[in-house]
Amino acid sequence: MRAITKAFLLAIFLIPSCSLFAQKDSVRLTCPFEHGSGREPKEAFTWQPKDEKIIMVSKVDTIVRSCINGAVSNVNTTEDGKYEIVIYYKNLYFWYYGVTKPWVKKGEKVTAGKAIGTYTFGSELEFRMFRDEEQLDPRNLLECKIPRADE
Repeated sequence: MRAITKAFLLAIFLIPSCSLFAQKDSVRLTCPFEHGSGREPKEAFTWQPKDEKIIMVSKVDTIVRSCINGAVSNVNTTEDGKYEIVIYYKNLYFWYYGVTKPWVKKGEKVTAGKAIGTYTFGSELEFRMFRDEEQLDPRNLLECKIPRADE
């Protein structure tokens, strides 16, 4: 009888708490652009493993926003004179490549939707998501819909 009671209590208290932890780890991402949309990259060849980046484009100059609450881990100049910004949250990294002018500094705390830089019409902004070193596809987590090439 005691074994059944213990099993019942474990089921009542342990299973709901596991589902709560799973819900806490689900992430919803704010769209990186104030105005604009995204698309899959058009590559001349295929990468193995698949490159999960999203190309963000806009028909006007626009603001680049943080997709999540986190901390800026890097702001670097790129070879083409633009900038890359990396935002860190738990074990997730969000990489923005092609920012025209950064408005944040390394170590700064950011909130979802906060302006982190600018984008200039006619260029492309690459957006990538990593869990530690594993590249992830952020499309299903973004509030803005990014179509796949096969859609």
